[in-house]
Amino acid sequence: MKQAVLTSPETITFSEIDKPVIKPNEILMKVKNIGICGSDIHAYYGKHPFMSFPIRLGHEMAGEVVEVGSEVKGINVGDLVTAMPQEFCHECEPCKSGRYNICDTLEVIGCQTPGAACEYFNVDSALIKKIPDGMSARIAATIEPAAVGVHAVRRSGSVKGMNVVVMGAGTIGNVTAQAAMAEGAKSVLITDFSDYRLELAGKCGIPHTANTGKVSMQDAIKEAFGGEGADIFFECVGIGATVNQAIECSKKGHDIVIVGVYGTTPEINMAWVQDREFRLIGSLMYVEKDFQDTIDYMAAGKINMEPLVSKVFKFDEYQEAFKYIENNKDESLKILIEM
Repeated sequence: MKQAVLTSPETITFSEIDKPVIKPNEILMKVKNIGICGSDIHAYYGKHPFMSFPIRLGHEMAGEVVEVGSEVKGINVGDLVTAMPQEFCHECEPCKSGRYNICDTLEVIGCQTPGAACEYFNVDSALIKKIPDGMSARIAATIEPAAVGVHAVRRSGSVKGMNVVVMGAGTIGNVTAQAAMAEGAKSVLITDFSDYRLELAGKCGIPHTANTGKVSMQDAIKEAFGGEGADIFFECVGIGATVNQAIECSKKGHDIVIVGVYGTTPEINMAWVQDREFRLIGSLMYVEKDFQDTIDYMAAGKINMEPLVSKVFKFDEYQEAFKYIENNKDESLKILIEM
């Protein structure tokens, strides 16, 4: 079968390898679609803090089951499926407390272990999720990033009844905003410097948008929420400036959830974090309940990924897909590879 491997910065190499032989607990999928994530882009340029070369990308995936191991139950040949790409130990303290997304030895498929950028991919059946009828493989490949948003909005507890600010209207910011609405937020404001991305956010049903390159964050919050202000911030950009902006605009004693991936170490106004008793809360990936609830939200139309699919490239155009993203940053929300 064919595979695509990121062998060095900005270099994807295609090769032929043997088709996988599955274990009794595994399924074999014929890969249909692979999503390119922001972390893949960091890795492509050699700037991801937890990924190294060579790596076969592909932690966002959808495919058709073509073979089922002898111990697998409830999954059949012909099923359209996706996978939760987390390989964890089950034994460490986070795993035993149900927080295996931060397992002490967590390895992410497509990040630390070979991903789905290949024709056939074998996966532990425990990580597999079946796709509801009526959902396409293209949209199924976007479940994984949407689950990141669902997990993020749950990190500080419930957002029900809250005024929520999401900073950054890229894919993760957009799905975080949609997840906040699905989880019962009173209202949601999403901010960015890109009018194009903010327009897409509006198409996804996010009620308030603001270009904070043109208006101040304080004015945007007042316009969206009036005198009530913002109850919680979700930082989905991954730079120190937006974290500090949240610190400056947050109510005392409230939470700021860090969702963005940082390519460099930012300088943060920790004096205000201490003085105002803010909580900075990290958010990484998701657990199974988040993932399944995301599928249910998408099937029910509460999270809409269709507007975020910007362009689809063929498998042999993998390198061109990254070049397209580089040259069309604002317009590139979710880029998919199709087998």
